[in-house]
Amino acid sequence: MKIQMNFDIKKIILHILDRNLTIPILSDKEHLLNEDIIDFIEKHIIKILNDSRLRSARFVDDENDVKKLCQSIYDDNENFKRNSSQIATILFDIMIKYESIPAADLIFCLFDLDNILYLSILKFNYRSSYIHHVQIDGNINVNSIIKQKTTLPSVNQKIEECAIINLNNMDIKLLEKKYELNGESVYYFSNLFLKCTSQISSNEKIKLFTKANREFNNKYFKEDYLKYGEVNKAVADSIEKTESIDIERIANNAFKQNSELKEEYIKQIGDIGIKEKTIPVSEKVAKKKFIKQKIKTNTGIEIDLPAQYYGDNSKIEFINNTDGTISILIKNITELSNV
Repeated sequence: MKIQMNFDIKKIILHILDRNLTIPILSDKEHLLNEDIIDFIEKHIIKILNDSRLRSARFVDDENDVKKLCQSIYDDNENFKRNSSQIATILFDIMIKYESIPAADLIFCLFDLDNILYLSILKFNYRSSYIHHVQIDGNINVNSIIKQKTTLPSVNQKIEECAIINLNNMDIKLLEKKYELNGESVYYFSNLFLKCTSQISSNEKIKLFTKANREFNNKYFKEDYLKYGEVNKAVADSIEKTESIDIERIANNAFKQNSELKEEYIKQIGDIGIKEKTIPVSEKVAKKKFIKQKIKTNTGIEIDLPAQYYGDNSKIEFINNTDGTISILIKNITELSNV
């Protein structure tokens, strides 16, 4: 379910963090709040807050420099320009130590949402793109294509690194990716820059659940394709009814007659680090990961079967033949089409 929001953007400023320079190019003025820039920033923030990769985080301690600068902005909004420059400088000093961290424009946005003041730190990593270039050579025009190395992500592209900070309580919503620093894969944005600890995202929880669910099925039902499918049907049913992976609901539906398997299933999901009883699942993720079950035969035939069809003999029937082979009978088809 997507989050709907009404914004009141108060301030925007942009600082340039180009590793080809020895110092950051810090803006001496806030950005003009015109319709185009407001629309651009709002769309990116909405996309971020609806992103299943988003993680909740908290600053490590009260002596955290970035936290102090954020608190100062909350205490007096007039500190926005000065403090954003200091935060940008902290990040730039980290960037010049590690060549793998990409250059970027750093956009700070102070905005109000539901009477709560937020500070977003959006790192727009540079992307390469191609643009046309017109050169006048004497009396003739020479049109060419040139590579632009400092293009920003469009509104349709995702920002890979950012933080949205609730200035009322200093809670952080975080997007980041790992980079190789001194031969080690590191989340530098949280560990070195913000100095915060974060929880796993909904997207990461879904990946962990999918892995644990598959391992459980392979352990107990690898040769029992019907029971394997019933467990996945219980997952699909939970998502359809609750828009979430409700672990106890899934266990209850999948193992009604077997309390031991039910307890083992719940334990195995908990053992991989998922402590919540429910995991929200977007419609897009549900369609991609859980709505269909792929069956592949040893003869090379693949069937994408809606998980809800398991156990419904009016749709599909698995027939165990006397010679040990299996037949799959697909029923009540009114139309076929090539895909």
